Amino acid sequence: MDRRPKVGIFDSGIGGLSVLRACLSRIPQARYYYFGDNGNAPYGSLPKEEIARLTGRALAMFERRGADLAVVACNTATAVCIGEMRKRFSFPVVGVEPAVAQAAKAHREVLVLATPRTAESDRLKTLIDRFPETHFTVFPAPRLAAAVEAHFCRGERLALSVHIPEIRCDCAVLGCTHYALIADEIAKYLHCPVYDGAEGTAGQVARLLSEKNPDHFRPHRKRGHDSIKQNKFSSFSINFLGESKHMNRYVFITNICSQSF
Repeated sequence: MDRRPKVGIFDSGIGGLSVLRACLSRIPQARYYYFGDNGNAPYGSLPKEEIARLTGRALAMFERRGADLAVVACNTATAVCIGEMRKRFSFPVVGVEPAVAQAAKAHREVLVLATPRTAESDRLKTLIDRFPETHFTVFPAPRLAAAVEAHFCRGERLALSVHIPEIRCDCAVLGCTHYALIADEIAKYLHCPVYDGAEGTAGQVARLLSEKNPDHFRPHRKRGHDSIKQNKFSSFSINFLGESKHMNRYVFITNICSQSF
């Protein structure tokens, strides 16, 4: 009997692949289902009701497959409807939060890059208000997520100067999982370190799974890049779902797996 935990990871497109990478590194023995809703990406400017409907549809897909836990690997969907999803589904639903706390502990001038829905959300405001000694500049980048999606999926050129202002800051918080796919480029463009929430999300997933089934779960602190690449990138451990499953798998292998864990 296969006792590996089943984890569903959902995003509006390819951004959640960065969260999948972090979870795979921390919890390589789990069986993963990844659904990127590329056809409706990006979610950042959609009506809140539509975001909730699409998110619920995705999590219902994981429910039918017997998921032990689901990750809403989309900052916009987390900000808009994570509470509603937690009430609706019986399995734990983990969201992804901007790494505001991590940035605030080390810096005083912090730029938060986010989608319009995340930027205006009470959830982000609550996070920021916890650190009154840090000055935050929140910039909603309305087309950056779509540009990242087009860059990786269709090979379109990505010019950061079109999407990100020249703001002086000590660091930048990436408030959209799509942005994490170009974290190095953003750090170089802004001349500062960047932070994203993927590792924090993976840690929460590991904690919840260990609490749910401690006898059959052993999280890993760190895995070697080569061992994961050789043993875990198969359809038996990662199942890509939806109409764009082949594209998501291609992006994951070529642009995510090539990076060091």
